[in-house]
Amino acid sequence: MAVIAFGAPGIARFHLHERLRRELLQNGHRAVVLCLDRVEHTFFRAQGGEAALIGPSAPDAMRAPLADLAARECQRRGIAPNAPAFARTGGELRDRMARLLPTLVRWFEAERPDLLFLHQRRSSDHGLLQFVALELGVRVLWTGDGLLPHTLQIDDRGLDGDASARRRALADFRVVTGEPSLIDACLTHLLARTTPAALTRREVVAPPVLARGADALAAFSKGRPAEAWRAWSGWREALPSAARSHPLPIALPEPPYATLLLQPHDDERVRLDSDAPITPRAAIEAAAVAVARLGGGTSLVVVAPETGIDERQLRGLRAPVPLHFAGAGDAPEAAATAIATITINHPGAAAALLAGTPVLHFGRALYGIEGATTATTTAGLADALPASLGRSPTTLRRRFLTWLFGHGHVWCSATDPDHNGLAGLVQTIESRLGERSPGGLRLQYRAGPTWPLAAEGRDR
Repeated sequence: MAVIAFGAPGIARFHLHERLRRELLQNGHRAVVLCLDRVEHTFFRAQGGEAALIGPSAPDAMRAPLADLAARECQRRGIAPNAPAFARTGGELRDRMARLLPTLVRWFEAERPDLLFLHQRRSSDHGLLQFVALELGVRVLWTGDGLLPHTLQIDDRGLDGDASARRRALADFRVVTGEPSLIDACLTHLLARTTPAALTRREVVAPPVLARGADALAAFSKGRPAEAWRAWSGWREALPSAARSHPLPIALPEPPYATLLLQPHDDERVRLDSDAPITPRAAIEAAAVAVARLGGGTSLVVVAPETGIDERQLRGLRAPVPLHFAGAGDAPEAAATAIATITINHPGAAAALLAGTPVLHFGRALYGIEGATTATTTAGLADALPASLGRSPTTLRRRFLTWLFGHGHVWCSATDPDHNGLAGLVQTIESRLGERSPGGLRLQYRAGPTWPLAAEGRDR
């Protein structure tokens, strides 16, 4: 029996962790929710199952890189190094982690988990958990929202710009057998906006009023009203969100056109995986200048982020090429049908990769492998764009995409997991443990979207 620790999983992803815990228990493993937050511990304890709270103790920084973790957390929160809040917030974070560290080390030494499972959030708490686990010889598995809807990226080191896959060269994927059917199915899945046959949700239990009140009072006494409100009503984050409609994409302009995928300023990918902030206006101006050098009547499609674009960013904007603005939901079509897709590190660029469209990105990205994409800057975009158009998709690029979506992703939805996805997630965990479940091949997993791959299988 292996012990799997869910590291600070967060209330919003309760359904995924609860379903995964069930599968692990059925396979003879033990799952423990490891909380560094009092409110989250209160919630998970109310749902049943094992939940452990790492409380503060006498501070001891040991050899942990607390200053680096604190600085990175400030960056994740959007606090600039020259801002007055940077030193204050960084000091508070270092003090908090120094108080948690001794208790955390003692828990790992006592419980001796076989694997630490970290999901989605790239906070200082998760960095501290990873550091302690690796120092004590515990395997780590990161999962997070994938590049395609209803998928999870998986990695032993981190997510997106932190992923170990980014440190490989394109030539490293020569051993992978390319699967054109998988690549085509991925693009079809994305454009068709297919959804999985989700498993039923367990009813969420509201934590006892007294427990929530105690957590809220503790937060309020520290002068943190927002945290106090979260302590009282944060459990509602686990409730299913309202079903979202998928409107048809807008009528895109006549080709040829390039596509610029914009992202919210508070996107963790933007804050953690780009070296310098790029405003929407700066990105539009750089892309427009680069497209203008192509000539041939090429226009620029600007896909706005879900939060929209501040009108002040566009005031007085003059572009040397026609601009067409599209909504966030139009990203797949706009990226796949463009002559080139430009972005910081938008996951929607995956549509362009699958369609064989050149991708140019300013920040670090999971797909940022030299030869598969082109890393550039706003200043260098005008030269990089025409150069990228002269490169046709290579066999190595197709092999990289086969690995990325066949092995670097698990086809499991973070919000609506199905049986196949959970089977793949359990197999991924057990592969890190070096063991198989007692049920042998009881869990059958197939990489790739259920449709159209399943339909192709039936036709044969």
